[in-house]
Amino acid sequence: MDVEKLLTQEFARRDAYKGLSDCYKLPEEELINTLEGLERVFGTLGSEARSHIALVRNEIKGREEVDDLKIDYARLFVGPYSLSAPPYGSVYLDGSRQIMGNSTMDVQRKYKKAGFDLVDNFKDAPDHIAVELEFMDVLVCQEIEALDGDRSDVLELIKRQHDFLQVHIGAWVRPFTDLVAENAYTDFYRNLARATQSFINEERVELMSLTTEQVSEANA
Repeated sequence: MDVEKLLTQEFARRDAYKGLSDCYKLPEEELINTLEGLERVFGTLGSEARSHIALVRNEIKGREEVDDLKIDYARLFVGPYSLSAPPYGSVYLDGSRQIMGNSTMDVQRKYKKAGFDLVDNFKDAPDHIAVELEFMDVLVCQEIEALDGDRSDVLELIKRQHDFLQVHIGAWVRPFTDLVAENAYTDFYRNLARATQSFINEERVELMSLTTEQVSEANA
């Protein structure tokens, strides 16, 4: 295993998850820097998501564009009356289009097991797209720490990423991002949806490859 090469890749994966998570929070002017970082890390990963981010990065120049995004954000993800693209996993996984279902409880158990705590001022459901993406960022961070240490937990941490992707975010990202792309008024959210779907699809393949590689080395 080329640890240095793997670490470069895992730092980029971590930053990709964190950047995407930030993009699904209420837009602020810091979004400009977030998009620059995302374009860079997607380039490092050779991800198709880079082209979607590149399409909108130069269009978000300041407060006026960010204020337009806030309107679209509210309509897509907040309401008050209906959401064009509900950002909660349980809406898609539990079959009732309601939040805080059984899948949400499973998400909370996985957060607790990994030592991931939501900040006190977070008032939304724990299976919000931004939180699930941030959780993946945390799991990759834990893997990086293990790679830099005795490496005995690396396989388990990669399996946790694979499991969470398969059971949760990867299982509902397509219908969610399809709704975003279909209902967004702004190019930003349309391309963010496409970038998210592309990256998560690539992650399915990447995590399967990483898991297979680690198992092979453990059995060697």
